[in-house]
Amino acid sequence: MADHPVDPAAKDQKENIPTPPKRKGGRKLLLIIGTSVIMLGAMGSLVIFIPGVIPIGLRGQKAPQETSLVKQGYIYEMDHFIVNLAETEGPRYLKVKINLESQEPKPHEEYDRRLPQLRDSILTILSAKGYKEIYDSEGKRRLKEEIVSKANSLFSHVKVKTVYFTEFVVQ
Repeated sequence: MADHPVDPAAKDQKENIPTPPKRKGGRKLLLIIGTSVIMLGAMGSLVIFIPGVIPIGLRGQKAPQETSLVKQGYIYEMDHFIVNLAETEGPRYLKVKINLESQEPKPHEEYDRRLPQLRDSILTILSAKGYKEIYDSEGKRRLKEEIVSKANSLFSHVKVKTVYFTEFVVQ
């Protein structure tokens, strides 16, 4: 190909065209603003969807008072219970270990005096249950309530507030 002569005047005209000034930091500013918006959005989402993440002092709420703490009562440990469940489909057995928590912080002698009556009552309650009544957490909760009610009807000085199953096996 042949070389075309370049007009020196045209070359000077191209060099004299003013170029717009380059803005420095435009990308950095955009990056900073974008990052800030994303972080504020994430923090706002935490406040809305997971308010427990924020410390109580920053939420504008007062910290719980120490007087609202629930005091633990005395825990009476009982021996294992092994009973036949009231099943029509075949024999099923329940082995359970129960602890009773009282409202009093110290043991009371009435518990020892009434222990045979309490064990008899609990055995009667357990052996009257079928597997379908006690296999899920709701059934266990109802069973605990029934034991608490029966225990509190037997005692005059000891008030049972909670029943704990420390072992619970159905076979």
